[in-house]
Amino acid sequence: MLPVRKFKSGTIIFEEGSYGVMMYIVVEGSVQLYVINNKKEVELSVVGHSDFFGEIEMYGNSPRGFSARTLSDTRLVCIKNRMQLEQFFAEYPAFSGKMMRIMGERLATTTASL
Repeated sequence: MLPVRKFKSGTIIFEEGSYGVMMYIVVEGSVQLYVINNKKEVELSVVGHSDFFGEIEMYGNSPRGFSARTLSDTRLVCIKNRMQLEQFFAEYPAFSGKMMRIMGERLATTTASL
């Protein structure tokens, strides 16, 4: 089993523009994903149980495109690298299909907005 970290409500997990390779899967609680635009927070989405975020940075050396903050006391699986992600897929095979579907939807949405 991969490590699960606990975060108090209101904790900044990472900030837009920071570098990191960690991906997160929500076990319990909720996380707000947002950007700062003209000095104002703009919410992109709120992720909850079984949702994931931060996966793109595992595949390239690019800065985070958004910030992440807990909205409640939250527990997250923290995946540090692709080997750990493969381990998670082996332990939870249904998650790999879910992740592929969601990443495809995100890519389609991004492409449509270009």
